[in-house]
Amino acid sequence: MQKIEESEEAEELPISSVIDQVNYTKLRKWIDVLSSFHTRHTKSGYIEDAAYWLKDELQGICKATVYFNNFTQTDQGTDYHLKNIVCDKKGLESDDLIIISAHYDSRMQDINNTNGRAPGADDNASSVSAILELARILSQIDLKNNIQFVLFSGEEQGQWGSKNYVKYLLDNNRKIDLQINADMIGYPPQGSNKVNLEYDWGNKVTTNDMSSYIVGIFMKQIALEYTKLNTTLTVLSGNSDYRPFEAYGYTVIGVHDGGVEQNPNYHSTSDTPDTLDLKYLSSITTLLLATILELDGLSP
Repeated sequence: MQKIEESEEAEELPISSVIDQVNYTKLRKWIDVLSSFHTRHTKSGYIEDAAYWLKDELQGICKATVYFNNFTQTDQGTDYHLKNIVCDKKGLESDDLIIISAHYDSRMQDINNTNGRAPGADDNASSVSAILELARILSQIDLKNNIQFVLFSGEEQGQWGSKNYVKYLLDNNRKIDLQINADMIGYPPQGSNKVNLEYDWGNKVTTNDMSSYIVGIFMKQIALEYTKLNTTLTVLSGNSDYRPFEAYGYTVIGVHDGGVEQNPNYHSTSDTPDTLDLKYLSSITTLLLATILELDGLSP
């Protein structure tokens, strides 16, 4: 990805003044609302309630086009009519499309328990709240690149939403330059400010390996410049919503707190807002925000 040269207009709005707008009170409010749904299990009736709330919230805070990307997923003979939510911010000068994504569904340990209480605060209301905050801040700024903030359903069942969405983009001839996917970013490893940046190497497609690694190194430097996060750069190892994009050869990055390995509340009723570290979440939100702005050519 080519970094766009700084312009006179960009210099009028330095990155430092934009990242100062990250508001952890707003992050907590959105996490509280999402966690208040009894569950956001993809096969439950609550998933549609959550989708409509998210779309309404985005339309209220985002000065860009917001819409549902509807799809039907068949599983064990049953059709599920599901929704991804997209906030589409048009760029001024570039055809490049950067996707910032997270899944909004939740689950219990038993994946077939569709009605058990599953607040899903870290997994994955934390990342959804960050996406909302990014959309709120960036929709007010003229950017060169096209940005899509995308919230997927069906991640817990095998990336249903992202698989359908990447195919939708391909069918509509959209050029995807980069996808950054956040999945569990609110529960830091004990006694640390560590965040995991996952880059692609040696997966289904290998031609995107180097570009992914370069973006990972770039984000590691951004973290040093704008946050106090301790970043660890590792090869993609999970099964989150970057997988379908990587399989089509796109450049992807995963961002997470190490949740499956170190969050004892993972996929349980105890994954609640009070267990999260809002300052840590704010720092990762800042990292994502600064990354987008640096890629767009704004000055520090």
